[in-house]
Amino acid sequence: MRRNLNILIVFKIGFLPKDMYSLPDSLPNFSLSKIMRTICYYAKRLCLKVIMQISLITYDGLPDLDPDDCLFKDELVRRGHKVFASIWDDQSIDWSGFDVCIMRSAWDYHLKKDQFYTWIDKVARQSKLFNPPELMRWSSHKSYLKELGEAKLPVVETLWVDKGGRANGLFDKLHWPIAIVKPAVGLATFGVKKFMLSKNGAANQFAIREAEDHANELAKTEDVMIQPFLASVEDYGERALIFLNGEYTHTIRKSSFQHLAPGGHAGETSVATDGEEVAVAKQVIDYLSKRPLYARVDLVRDYSNKPLVLEVELVEPSLFFSFHPPAAVGLADALERILDLHKV
Repeated sequence: MRRNLNILIVFKIGFLPKDMYSLPDSLPNFSLSKIMRTICYYAKRLCLKVIMQISLITYDGLPDLDPDDCLFKDELVRRGHKVFASIWDDQSIDWSGFDVCIMRSAWDYHLKKDQFYTWIDKVARQSKLFNPPELMRWSSHKSYLKELGEAKLPVVETLWVDKGGRANGLFDKLHWPIAIVKPAVGLATFGVKKFMLSKNGAANQFAIREAEDHANELAKTEDVMIQPFLASVEDYGERALIFLNGEYTHTIRKSSFQHLAPGGHAGETSVATDGEEVAVAKQVIDYLSKRPLYARVDLVRDYSNKPLVLEVELVEPSLFFSFHPPAAVGLADALERILDLHKV
């Protein structure tokens, strides 16, 4: 059974009509949930503040949260909510004890995929989980690039080797001078390798065989993706566009092949908003089956300088609050609007 919400009373100055603070004379056949909804209804009319028990979910590598996420935590605490950092695969945690659970930095989920998928379904049954399991599951496997491409959104060209398949001969046919090989489920540079397939127009057979071997090794346990290396990532960089409740907030420049690190600790920088990039990223957000509480769309520019979707991060993206502190306030606002604080 869900735990009761705590209510902090904030009195208005002046008189309140009697019907604004009187509960109905009788509550026949009311379940606990109906009683709580009734209390919350009158709390809203009285300007009562509903205080939530909130879990910000992390992993054992960052037990006290990514420092960047502490800005969001501090904002929630400032509003009176009770906030806890919780390690996602800690078996001792009773997730029904939280009103809301928000995924932030479970940066090892790709190593425990099946366990993670089972876990998000479990938590969603016991609490309110953001983002919802269906969005996190969809975003965790980069086959969404196929789907977005079929929907005519601009995505980075990608070839696929299914789990258990072989890449033999595939690289011989590529016209790309440099190729990137990586797992379809992974974080940062996990399993990612770059291969120079040709030099000065001549095929590099040694690199082609190495690329095949790496793809085949990855394919023993998972789906594999192969993409062209776009030179723009070295100067212009990747652009990470952050959205909160479907609305764009800010853009960060990321370097290619960044190592896994807390937000802002891997060479990222804040950059000006680019309208063309926002328009492309917004197409992705609008395509989603549900509006996410938080999202990050990573873009790169192709050889004709057009922005392409590289990744859609709906599981545990860094949101780079330290580069744009108003976004921490914005995420807290978005959370309270989505929940309406009285429908938890």
